[in-house]
Amino acid sequence: MATKEKPNNRNLRALFSVICLCIIALGLIVYFSTQSKESSKVNEPTTVAVESTTEVQKRVTVKDTTAQTRTTKKDNNDISTTAKPTSTEPATMEAGDTNTPYKSFYKYPCEESVINGYSEELVLNDTMGDYRSHAAVDFKCAAGGKVCAVNDGLVISVEKSNLYGKIVEIDHGGKLVAKYCGLETVNVSAGDYVTIGQNIGTLGVVPFEAKSESHLHFETKLDGKTVNPLDVMGKTE
Repeated sequence: MATKEKPNNRNLRALFSVICLCIIALGLIVYFSTQSKESSKVNEPTTVAVESTTEVQKRVTVKDTTAQTRTTKKDNNDISTTAKPTSTEPATMEAGDTNTPYKSFYKYPCEESVINGYSEELVLNDTMGDYRSHAAVDFKCAAGGKVCAVNDGLVISVEKSNLYGKIVEIDHGGKLVAKYCGLETVNVSAGDYVTIGQNIGTLGVVPFEAKSESHLHFETKLDGKTVNPLDVMGKTE
């Protein structure tokens, strides 16, 4: 009886060993299968990240192109603005060192005859009995004669002086201001606009030149500096 039991025990042990090996083999198969799936899942996000980076690069490229387009448009606008021509008023009379003309023509304030010309040097004044400069032109004119505006302008002031008599000061434009001195009557007031040839008054006497022939004492200043009226008006003695 003892001899029959030994082979049975050996068979059971062999079967048990086979079963254990099968279990171990199955466990290994399951383990490696799981690891393979997890590795596959980890790689997928990496691939997605690379595609996302590619999209970001494309967006940056689009922004740069837009910025260049805007800059080009701005430059074109600047060029067109600079290219616009500027309009200037044509000169009506050739300008020189002594004149900035308002118009191309100046009218004489009274007669054309000059009895005393412009002089920055000292000359004898018979009435005052001394030597002084004569920064004006004395135009011959009879007492009571009409005195006219040499050009369009704005009356700045009307006043009376012990030396010059009644004075009308007119701004004729182009920084030219004229003084009409020695008037008897005045037809204009400060703030009035006058036109060329308009009667602004009648001639009286220039007190500090009373011994001279009857005349209009006519002074001009250009940009605040006394100048020869004949040069400004383009006239000659």
